[in-house]
Amino acid sequence: MSPGPPDASAVNGHLQGLARRIRALRERRGLTQEDFAARCGISVSFASLLERGERGPSYETLLQVAVALELPLWELLRLDDVDDAGAHRLEGFARVRRLSRQDVDRLLEVAEVMFSAGPIPSRPTGPEPARCEEPECERPVLARGLCTAHYHRARRRKAAEQEGA
Repeated sequence: MSPGPPDASAVNGHLQGLARRIRALRERRGLTQEDFAARCGISVSFASLLERGERGPSYETLLQVAVALELPLWELLRLDDVDDAGAHRLEGFARVRRLSRQDVDRLLEVAEVMFSAGPIPSRPTGPEPARCEEPECERPVLARGLCTAHYHRARRRKAAEQEGA
């Protein structure tokens, strides 16, 4: 027995889900509808119709939307609810910011501290960064043995002395 034509309510439900997803992803990326439409190469009114689920996008438009939102097409078409996709949001965060493996590891360490019930075992992280040479300053060194604040103060002081001389 072959399947019959798709149920109109199911098709409309998927279209509404896609519309909500496009809008949520656009907003999450901080894009206005105008910016989004320009990135997609569509009119603002058509972008609005897409986000309300009043127009179904063509395959070409879907590709343009995925590129505008900087994600693969399969991610755009995922059926699960966008608000429940925490892991996908984290993945997108790391991808958009081009985080290195080390950056992701550091991000996970922060998350473990924030959400764990107890202390986490420490991992060797390499040598301790150099600390500022100024008395009672423990900030990391920027240059010449000084932290950012002390380094810039020394530069300003030197420039003022040179102007006065």
